[in-house]
Amino acid sequence: MQLDPEREFVTCQFCGASSFVQTQKRPVTQQVQARAMPVIHVPHAAGLLSGCTGAIAIIGGLVGLGGAVAGVVAAVWASSAASDITAPLTTPVPVATAATTGTATAQDAPSGPLVEEDYFADATRAKARYEKVLGKPIMVKQLTLMQYYATLEAQDPKNRDHVDSYKLWANKVERPSPVRLGGDKQQLAQILFSLDSVDFKLVPQLIKRALSELKLEEGKVSNVSLERDGSSPGREPIWRVYIMGSRDNGFVEFSVTGEKRRAIQ
Repeated sequence: MQLDPEREFVTCQFCGASSFVQTQKRPVTQQVQARAMPVIHVPHAAGLLSGCTGAIAIIGGLVGLGGAVAGVVAAVWASSAASDITAPLTTPVPVATAATTGTATAQDAPSGPLVEEDYFADATRAKARYEKVLGKPIMVKQLTLMQYYATLEAQDPKNRDHVDSYKLWANKVERPSPVRLGGDKQQLAQILFSLDSVDFKLVPQLIKRALSELKLEEGKVSNVSLERDGSSPGREPIWRVYIMGSRDNGFVEFSVTGEKRRAIQ
């Protein structure tokens, strides 16, 4: 896993754990605390971190072993009971709109209450929230669904050389933040895909099948990701359902139409 201190979230591609990246200029938010997300603390935002140390620390917290420290990376996981919070959030979150640019203002605050939505039970809600903000079609680099929030990396419709990250907290989409493309910039057209080509009604079924396939002790879904895969026929998008258990972790891959590709444990 590579860690870029300028990005707010990072997801381990092996275990599926997503963590908030805390720096001196980016403190932990109330939303992160409310959802008991793992936190990676990067002192002085010093360079890029790679390897499995962060993932080990995250996994240690997720399986209930408490905080773990690896080098300068610390992952903190609060009680899993906090993930069951269902009361509406009261802290306003800046909201993205198709026309917003520059610094956030008071006008960016949501006008209505923030109400949690279960995107594992109904992933179509996440798609609808993003389409309301970005319009159609949405050209996607990667989508990650957690139970009560999501992150989307999508092409800027006004500048097709740019990709931005949009966080969906509760029922509101936050203002975008830029994504560093690196080498992906040269093959952006081959990486992006349209959300219109994806049936989000499949997600609950894929989750049930992944849990049944892996049969992990006390297994729970960590996240569900969607991105184009170079090894799939025609480079079609693939679903990955990440499961975390008390003793083992794993994931199951499915085609965009729901056929199982492989299971890794």
